[in-house]
Amino acid sequence: MQRKAIAVMLTALFLGLICLRAETGVPEEKNFTEVNKMRDSFRKLVGMKIIDNDYLAWAARCSAAAISANSEFRQSQYFVYVDRNPDQQLIFVCFYDAALKKVEVIGVDKASTGNPNRRGFFETPLGFFKNIPEIMGYRAQGTKNKKGWRGLGARGSRVWDFGWQKTNKDGYPVLIRLLMHATDPDFGEMRLGQTDSKGCIRISAKLNYFLDHYGILDKEYEERNSVKKIWLLKFDREPVAYAGKYVLVGDSGSF
Repeated sequence: MQRKAIAVMLTALFLGLICLRAETGVPEEKNFTEVNKMRDSFRKLVGMKIIDNDYLAWAARCSAAAISANSEFRQSQYFVYVDRNPDQQLIFVCFYDAALKKVEVIGVDKASTGNPNRRGFFETPLGFFKNIPEIMGYRAQGTKNKKGWRGLGARGSRVWDFGWQKTNKDGYPVLIRLLMHATDPDFGEMRLGQTDSKGCIRISAKLNYFLDHYGILDKEYEERNSVKKIWLLKFDREPVAYAGKYVLVGDSGSF
């Protein structure tokens, strides 16, 4: 099914969901404790961003609806939601409570997705993307380009690689290597919050550290690491109890 068709299908699901605040039920105590702990850590490490309550509730319902359409989401877990809408350009760290089929937002930060209006740049694709050892991520070398940019962020920054993915350029299908990574700390950070990338997902250095340190998307990496050590995982990390592996890219401007 084409991504556009998926977006249309999800729209119907969004409209059928009740308001997030109206949902009933109490999450398991360990889930509640975990969510509050990570919200506190997000505030300390990444910071607080004031978001309109209606939009915040919409984002939670949006991701919950998408998850309900994904048969692989059967367990409580963390995931990341990216809104590629040019008027938003935000990234959400979320927790999915499988018992309640509800999404809890841990924190929100600015991001940058693809700017298809620039030559050689592409639209960030929609859909779910997995962080798996079979497509091993890596760490930035901190190398500067001709303009002095460290395109993947400071040395040691985590780069999540989601492999080759389909997107569009001027109405034609193309393939891009979809990454999620930090941007240049001197020049790029101030530009987050607008479409600015070649198609990848750019995030702040603080969020990069948060996702990396707590292994928010490292479920399969940690499972593999228990059998054979993976060099990419830092020794001082503090993996969360409900690590996930999915990044979901949506577009609030499509609905």
